[in-house]
Amino acid sequence: MRVLQLLSSTGFHGAETMTAELVRQLHTLGVTIDIGVFDNDGRANREILDVAAPYIGDTLIIPCRRPFDWSAARILHEYLNERRPDVVHSHKYKTTFYALLSRRNTSCRLVATYHNWLYDTLPLRFYAALDKRLARYCDAVIGVSGPVTQELRRHVPAYKVSHIGNGIDTGIYRPLMPRADAKRDLGLSGKTLVGFVGRLSADKGISHLLQALAAMPASHAAPVHAVIVGDGEHRGAIESEARALGLIDRVHFLGNRRDTPLLYTAFDVFVLPSRREGFPMVLLEAMACGLPVIATRVGDIDRIIEHGVSGLVVEPADTAALQQALQTVLAEPDRAQRMGTAARERVERRFSSARMAREYLAIYQSVTGGNVRKKQEE
Repeated sequence: MRVLQLLSSTGFHGAETMTAELVRQLHTLGVTIDIGVFDNDGRANREILDVAAPYIGDTLIIPCRRPFDWSAARILHEYLNERRPDVVHSHKYKTTFYALLSRRNTSCRLVATYHNWLYDTLPLRFYAALDKRLARYCDAVIGVSGPVTQELRRHVPAYKVSHIGNGIDTGIYRPLMPRADAKRDLGLSGKTLVGFVGRLSADKGISHLLQALAAMPASHAAPVHAVIVGDGEHRGAIESEARALGLIDRVHFLGNRRDTPLLYTAFDVFVLPSRREGFPMVLLEAMACGLPVIATRVGDIDRIIEHGVSGLVVEPADTAALQQALQTVLAEPDRAQRMGTAARERVERRFSSARMAREYLAIYQSVTGGNVRKKQEE
């Protein structure tokens, strides 16, 4: 079977992380994978091509100079006719739109994964509405979280809709060294570290983490530092808020990093204070690294974390509850260690990337029927 994974990326975020791991696992199952990336006015993020390089066949760069670029559809159509993949697997609205246009008069099937929708601006709301309406024309659609899947069922016949949670490689994401050594490597020896990893956007609720840190009692506050890993359009605002709260010396902005397993190892607790999520990969990564986690009750987080066992769940935008959860975890190191152990065991048991790849392969096989086997026999 040959599958084209199709992305339009501005950075290496959750969807790209999930796709890279899916590619690796599908490769072990004998699937030939190509990756196509839309180059939007020369601003495409091609990092996934480097990350997934050992596991892919062809790469396809598709120049796209305007919201609708007919030449981009033509390039993709030519690839589909020449390489004849069995399945195009699209991620995000733009790739689904162009895949639907380009696959006309070809034999390939279209599978689309819906990670989440953004509604921050009028254009984003328009694209989200368009994306949901186009979904009905795909052969299969997958929501990565319960809320996303439920929303898809409002627009797409039920037989086309599946729910497949993300998964990670627990061999890569695991405790790599003693925590004290990892902190020393970061230059933060002796500090209690609260970690965040992700895109720096308003949806991630990092402001609530900063406010919770600033409001902690003096007995806790002095040694506690926040480590913010990632980048995005909201970074300047977050840095300004940290400065205004008097936290600039205790909040460390590391930017985008590829050594996150080492960074997780240095953290004492991981916090994801999001206002909106689907199925966050970073939460699985932190849990697999044996960290107690605190996250908000959005998306599928309630399904990922067993509250009080593998972490704590609080309401979104509730700074007081977030502060209390932080104090609880940091004040009870034995309980925090038990949570971290339970968190890793839960990911190993329920959220592996091998399981995710098997479920996607079953979708590919269901939409292609016997066509793949016939082509291979020919």
